[in-house]
Amino acid sequence: MVNRSSADILREAEDYMIVEPSHSYQLLRQVHSITDLNPSQRIRWHLVKVRSAIATNNLGHIEAELAALIQLQEQAYFKRHLASMVSAMGIALRRLGYLAEAKTLYTCALALKLSDKKRMALLINLAVLSRHMNDYTLARESYQSARNIAQRLHHERALANVNNNLGTLALDEGKINLAEAYYRDALIGYQSSDKRSGNITAGTNLLLVFAIQGHTLNFQRLISPISALVDAYPDTSKKALLLWLVSANDANLGKTLPQSTRENLLSAFKQLESEKLQQLVAQYLAPKVKLEIAQKQRPARVKKALPDWFKARSFCIDPVTYAYPPEKS
Repeated sequence: MVNRSSADILREAEDYMIVEPSHSYQLLRQVHSITDLNPSQRIRWHLVKVRSAIATNNLGHIEAELAALIQLQEQAYFKRHLASMVSAMGIALRRLGYLAEAKTLYTCALALKLSDKKRMALLINLAVLSRHMNDYTLARESYQSARNIAQRLHHERALANVNNNLGTLALDEGKINLAEAYYRDALIGYQSSDKRSGNITAGTNLLLVFAIQGHTLNFQRLISPISALVDAYPDTSKKALLLWLVSANDANLGKTLPQSTRENLLSAFKQLESEKLQQLVAQYLAPKVKLEIAQKQRPARVKKALPDWFKARSFCIDPVTYAYPPEKS
């Protein structure tokens, strides 16, 4: 870190954000003062911190970064790149449980004049959110619109993202073989685009399918490379899921799990990324390891009280009328 300016560190973090967000996450958090950055650089700094926190499932301090972004909302750079701002905030809001507010931001962003690439990304985000809100019709429609754009742009990483999420929709509906086909296509797409976090997501999803199917040979072929990626990745949710996957595969092989492993599984269940993932694990994997998971009915997350930083925004109040300049491609 010696003799490196915050601007240099920012550029490196932005370069790594797509292929290795964990590096961006660790890099930016080594710097404690960014007073030397101009307003547009500070916006980019906080935006990368938000995105890298989301990508690595480190949400503990993300609201402070979101609040910092809101404080810069009157800056010209923020207004020119409004779609990028609300896209990142929308994902963060979903992960924090503010589902209705996330949908408001996506509706706002999709009303802007956008490049095809940005519209495609927002449609994927809206589809993911719609699944968490149990609106499967909107999820499919949004994925199909995003897929059409991705195919027109020959955007392999976006196609991989869509295929991965279509696999998850299929899994929700119990269509295991269809989910496998989507996850295989997604993993191939992520591998060709060199996106490590995508490889982990599609890889663990495919391992989940193999564990459900009892396909131990396929599981053994894939577990080593995916396990190595997960071990090196700072995401406790992925590590928790991996423990469940390995344990379920051991059960498929006829191994008896020790009591210590069973206790670790119960602890790991609480660390899984989302309620949707917990539902899948409870439905498909818990019976294999002979554990009963009592899922409590949680309060509706869409009714969570709004945080002060979100109330402080001056944009996306009425999601139909915006006069900010279109975002650059």
